Amino acid sequence: MSHHATSGSFLFASGTLWFVLLTIVAVGALVWSLSRKYQLLEAGKGGVELGRWWERIRGLLVFAIGQKRMFKEPVAGLMHALIFWGFCVFTVRSLSMVLEGFTKGWELPLLHTPLGLAYLLTKDLFVVLVLAGIAIAAWRRLVSRPARLEYSFDAWIILGLISALMVTDVLADGARIAGGAPGPWAWTPVSRLVGGVLAGSAETALAGIYGWAWWIHLFSLYVFANYLPYSKHFHVYTSLPNVLLRPLDAPGRLTKMDLENIEDGATFGVAKVTDYSWKQLLDLYTCTECGRCTVVCPTTITKKPLIPRDFTIHLRDHLNASEKEIIGSPGEKLGTPSREIQGDVIDTDVIWACTTCRWCEEACPLFISYVDKIVELRRHLVLEKATFPEEAEPAFRGMEVNGNPWQLAAETRADWAKGLDVPLVSDGGEFDVLFWVGCAGSYDDAGKRTSQALARLMQAGGVKFAILGPEEVCTGDAARRLGNEYLFQTLAATNVENLNRYKVKKIVTNCPHCLNTLKHEYPDFGGTYEVLHGTQLVAELVAQRKLSLTAEVRRELTFHDPCYLGRTNGEFEAPRSVLAAVPGLTVKEAPLSREKAMCCGAGGGRMWLEEKLGDRINQTRVKQLRDSGTGDVAVACPFCAVMVGNGQQELGFEDAKTFDVLELAAQALPKQA
Repeated sequence: MSHHATSGSFLFASGTLWFVLLTIVAVGALVWSLSRKYQLLEAGKGGVELGRWWERIRGLLVFAIGQKRMFKEPVAGLMHALIFWGFCVFTVRSLSMVLEGFTKGWELPLLHTPLGLAYLLTKDLFVVLVLAGIAIAAWRRLVSRPARLEYSFDAWIILGLISALMVTDVLADGARIAGGAPGPWAWTPVSRLVGGVLAGSAETALAGIYGWAWWIHLFSLYVFANYLPYSKHFHVYTSLPNVLLRPLDAPGRLTKMDLENIEDGATFGVAKVTDYSWKQLLDLYTCTECGRCTVVCPTTITKKPLIPRDFTIHLRDHLNASEKEIIGSPGEKLGTPSREIQGDVIDTDVIWACTTCRWCEEACPLFISYVDKIVELRRHLVLEKATFPEEAEPAFRGMEVNGNPWQLAAETRADWAKGLDVPLVSDGGEFDVLFWVGCAGSYDDAGKRTSQALARLMQAGGVKFAILGPEEVCTGDAARRLGNEYLFQTLAATNVENLNRYKVKKIVTNCPHCLNTLKHEYPDFGGTYEVLHGTQLVAELVAQRKLSLTAEVRRELTFHDPCYLGRTNGEFEAPRSVLAAVPGLTVKEAPLSREKAMCCGAGGGRMWLEEKLGDRINQTRVKQLRDSGTGDVAVACPFCAVMVGNGQQELGFEDAKTFDVLELAAQALPKQA
């Protein structure tokens, strides 16, 4: 039997017209569906900064094609990668089968070249690999059932359609081979195996097998393509552009609101879903509902209302449900939904629960953002409706009046330094580094001990530094993340004016929150500085042998990674390096550490709010830290020091103490005679 008889006669004799009609309907329906989704994206705001295209393309290759973040969970990563890579390979194959329906005997260009043979071999091997990936997916849903997954019939439809594409491919090629297909098909080992089973069948039977396999393959392909826009697997279309167009700013940077040039009818922050940017709306369509964002999320673990995955799903479902209001009739301008998000689509307890620890963003394989969306909702509540948790009011008032959320006198801001011979910038002396003490370092007892420790370490290391003292005011980190953008910008303008007046170039600070704001957000206000965390500076001094730590500090403790130093600013080694340089210390790693460290609960302005729902985050974190086998904890953030220390007391762990890394390093300074 000839190859053409098998692959062509059945199609053209029996079904060319039906195939053409089916293709027109399928393509037309898909174009209509995708155009509706595109119009919903268009309803979002502009203002998305693009550019740096080589960096974007590299990220596309590494994270989207290479699936780098997926492999943080090896089994799930392998499963998804096999299916995704197979999908990429079979796109060529499926398009080839579509073209075959229009042109009798059509085959891929270069099929008889080494490139074509390599493709056939790759395609056939991926049949097995994709089916293996599907088997892993089925096992996870039926047997292992990870807690983070949502179980729905939707996934089985997708897995079934992909399986149909794989099986019909090898059946069609097996019939080709059994019917005497030419040389290239020898490079399809799986199909040859199927062809061997079909060998000896009548020509009409082979033609029937090929024809039915071809029709089922194309029908499955068309159903698959048209089903995706209405399922959670719409990310098949949106994941590549979402990774390509991901924000390339520093992860901890929030965008500056223009508080002076508000257009007529515009609102502060986000009230309705169309107030988000088109890129933020693209995020909603890209969520795979994999649940990775929930694994180390402090609010999910402690049973708070905020579950990052559900937050995105609820916004996505609301966007889809508002389609008629937004798109309207042909020729009409894009509209807005009648419903506001706050309190209607998303409960306000969800909005205020977030600690902005960024675990969700670090875990997401497709770079979906969460912190910016939540802060935009807070901005609307605070700036438009003056609605926020009552505990935030004293902190806001303290920052506005006294320059600190404790509402303590500004003139006492440098009292921690009495007796340490720490110079003020206003004294006029020369300095190389400005020590940004921060509010906690100036007023909190544990924070003051850390400030004193860093001052002593810098003095011992020969660093010429100075402080602003009463001229320093809060950086505004908590105000901004609680949605009070106006207060933040007022504080930022004051600080930038002072820093630039004194021609500050280099800053060191104990507080990761201050570090993040000074380094990544103050450039928007004209303040660009080199900013180091205290542990980074001390680690440098030790490495350069400018600082000697020789006194023994005999303690066994666990190190807790601060979110804003670790995940947000990528510094995991400096505090560990300092601890390693302290003689006598035994340092253990927490079960959840480095990128996977759980938040202490203070970020996002939550330091100033009460936990009224679920378990207490700081107590949950303290229990995790004790699982390492030690009671004492080392931290590198004043907020973490407060939260972990309080958690130890609340749980009755009388034997446990919390130390800042810099405090331990200062204890190791050589004893003076």
